[in-house]
Amino acid sequence: MRSISQWLRCEESGGPFTHCVRCRLPLREIAAPWLVNKDFHREECVLEYAICQPCRDVMAEQFSEESKESVRHFLEKEINWEERQGEFMQMRDEAERLAACISCRKERGDCEGFSISSLFDSDGNLVTGPLPLMICKGCVARIMAGVSAESRAVWRQFVAEHFEGPPDDDDMDGFGLF
Repeated sequence: MRSISQWLRCEESGGPFTHCVRCRLPLREIAAPWLVNKDFHREECVLEYAICQPCRDVMAEQFSEESKESVRHFLEKEINWEERQGEFMQMRDEAERLAACISCRKERGDCEGFSISSLFDSDGNLVTGPLPLMICKGCVARIMAGVSAESRAVWRQFVAEHFEGPPDDDDMDGFGLF
């Protein structure tokens, strides 16, 4: 089983993420937390990035209120956070958090695709709380069903500006930016 640091490392470099994908500044020089988001098809990482909190906030402002409310509704109604936090506290290894979907509890090995999200403090330390987490492709699709066409266009533009090669389709849905 992979350790949490192996799950959250940059697949391209093999080490920790060093720069924000949007502003390109070194993460440890920004004096703000950052998120790491990785999308997988089966066990292969197909998209990964770190984004500093200020850039994430700028991106989130571009999403419609309707989309943000839809995502919030899913996170509040479809995930029993109190139960999950209790389970997380009993885990000896943070990597166990990534073994099943935070919402439907589908095992990672049974997923065609999944996303993981994690939060790091300004010193590069993993912050544990609701994150890190894994969410399966099916639950991401349920979330994204309520996201407006305008918000999807913001995500597609983000991908086009910051990544070479990923397909420009709904498989690259951007859950981690909300």
